[in-house]
This record gives sequence, C-alpha cells and structure tokens, in this order.
Amino acid sequence: MPDGLQISLQEKRWRQVLPNYRSICRKAVSAIINLKQAEVSIVLADDAFVHQLNLEYRNMDKSTNVLSFPMPFVDVPMRPMGDIVLSLDTIEKEAGEQGKTFEAHLTHLLIHGALHLSGYDHISDDEAKRMEALEMEKMKSLGYNNPYEGEIR
Repeated sequence: MPDGLQISLQEKRWRQVLPNYRSICRKAVSAIINLKQAEVSIVLADDAFVHQLNLEYRNMDKSTNVLSFPMPFVDVPMRPMGDIVLSLDTIEKEAGEQGKTFEAHLTHLLIHGALHLSGYDHISDDEAKRMEALEMEKMKSLGYNNPYEGEIR
C-alpha cells in the first residue's frame, strides 16, 4: 500500500552518497508522522538550492542543513503536512565535523524536520528542550546514538 511520502532528488549525488536514501527517509519521517494518514514531501538538494530557499523564505543569506515548510492544518483523509528540504553539502560537512555518519546525521535532521511539520519549534528554551528530548528518544528507538552527544553547541 503506498504511503504519503514523496521524495524528489534535486541533487543527483544523493544516490552515490546514500544509495538507500529512500528507506532512510521513510524510516525517519515515519518515526514522527503516520504516512498512511499524512503527506510529506522531501527534497534532497545541494547548498545552492537550500541557500536560495533560505534567502527567499527566511531572509538568511546562507545555506543550512534542513528547512521545513509546514502546511496549515487541513482536516482531510491524507493531510498534507509540508515539505522538508535537505542540503547534501552541509550535511556531509557537519557529519564529518561532528564525527557522525552521514546516515545518522541525516536521520536526525529528518526527525527534526518532521517535528517542525508536526507543530514543534525551538524558539524558547523550554520548546528547544522538549524538541531535543523527542529527537533523542526517536533516534534511540531507531538504533542511533544521541545526536547531541559530543557536539559543540
């Protein structure tokens, strides 16, 4: 039975870096969102693409690892949740700097993005602690280490 996950490759190098990107994306997003009841779009991109979106939608003149674009709530059978856009270049760089595998870092960012689509944010300290706790819990449930251990923040 098909689910509500759509993955678009804006940057073809994703296939070489992580051949099983589809299953990783599905597993991570499914840890947060029921894809039998909701639709999520993932765009696997590069720094240039994410930089342009970040400038256009957040007025930030730089790339970033992940952007989330939640949709307003609509009460329909397959609820559109929104889009998650990821930069291969930034994720590769950060994973190396943080001593993490590309797969683990990507999984964490997908969970982070899916939480944003689900209404979570990290503007206040309390919100950030709650969101980070959920990220750590979901990463552990998927067999990954705490994404915040050893990271300089």
